[in-house]
Amino acid sequence: MKENKLLYKAIGKSVLGRYSVYLVNLISMMILARVFTPEVFGIIAAIMVFYLFFQLMAEAGLGPAIINLTQLSNKERDGIFTLTLIIGVILAGLFLLSSDFLVSFYQIKGIEQVVPFVSVSLILFAITIVPNALLLREQSFYKIAISGTIAEITSTSIAFLLNYYIDAVYALSAKYLASACISFLMQFYFSANTDFGRPKIGSQLSAIKPLLSFSLYQFGFNFINFFSRNLDNILIGKFLGAASLGIYDKSYQLMKYPLMLLTFAMTPAIQPVIRQNRDDKDKVEKIHMAFTFKLSMVAIAAGIAMFFLSEFIVLIMLGEQWKEVIPIIKILAISIPVQVVASTSGSFFQAMDKAGVLFLSGCLSAVLMIAAIVIGIFERDILSISWYLVIAMHINFVQTYLLMYKKVFNQSAILFFVKMLPIFLAATLMSLAMLSGKV
Repeated sequence: MKENKLLYKAIGKSVLGRYSVYLVNLISMMILARVFTPEVFGIIAAIMVFYLFFQLMAEAGLGPAIINLTQLSNKERDGIFTLTLIIGVILAGLFLLSSDFLVSFYQIKGIEQVVPFVSVSLILFAITIVPNALLLREQSFYKIAISGTIAEITSTSIAFLLNYYIDAVYALSAKYLASACISFLMQFYFSANTDFGRPKIGSQLSAIKPLLSFSLYQFGFNFINFFSRNLDNILIGKFLGAASLGIYDKSYQLMKYPLMLLTFAMTPAIQPVIRQNRDDKDKVEKIHMAFTFKLSMVAIAAGIAMFFLSEFIVLIMLGEQWKEVIPIIKILAISIPVQVVASTSGSFFQAMDKAGVLFLSGCLSAVLMIAAIVIGIFERDILSISWYLVIAMHINFVQTYLLMYKKVFNQSAILFFVKMLPIFLAATLMSLAMLSGKV
């Protein structure tokens, strides 16, 4: 099938490009985990949750909206770019002003040291939105990968060297600022060769209006999804402290590597390819079914490997001071198969121009995820939080695909769930093994 070949070819290009970035990220994590303590990582993680929220406010769904465009004049492009700069400056100012609130909220020493670095990073992130979307639109994954690779190598080197001369919190904070700066400079440079060209400062700010109907739904989904995915970090930092947050954050980060390798590298390729066939729902559904089934088989293997090799992985990747991560990784690994498959769903919703349905799915997911996190926090136990999250992720998998098949493909989801039975079987077996205490 021609469309399948186009999708897999685009995915191949995206994967090859992203894997180089992920490899460098992995090496960076291994180095920095041995240089900085869990408490230092916890301080950074506490602030990064709010940094991600401000990033979400800056992006506001513009990236996917730009990718879906078929035409864009130079004045419109420049107007949107200028608007992202203005938004970035405003958000950076607000983040600086929020410093006292963050210190008061967390009651963690060192929080205020991170805020200035993050504020400047916000401006750089905001003005990278348009160049990044232009490159993604044309599937220029290698260029994005080069930017990410160089940014990670340089920023890690800076943090490593600065640690010998300045406070550890300042050194690790500098990594994120350096990474944002280099990513912007390189993607801005590469965007000159895209169809719409390199953006400049312009005055046509009204160019944003045609994108709002799509981007606002996308923003709404991202907004809801943010809290369902990050409330655990906020509450753990607030009630269990920086060291506990550092342990939990590293656990989640390790668990996410299979997602990064299997789906985060693929999803940028899905939307540009599928949007070319969005008028034929049956064709897209067939592509989706074949793609997710193959992906699920790989995802099961990844989840099982992470589950049984967790001790080895933690000691190799992080070192002896992170042993508390091991049991958390085991529990979170149970959710890897459903997370891997579900991570691709957003691209299909977007490509089929169903941002409203994606938003509804995000709201339902958020309710369950937030409930799971709050119940776990009441027990003051990271392992309990992890178990509740795993349960919520499996329920959300079901509701996401029920909505997709009913609202997007207009057909029954029964066959899809039959094909996904191995995922639920694997999760059940891993859960029983964990609860039995034999692993």
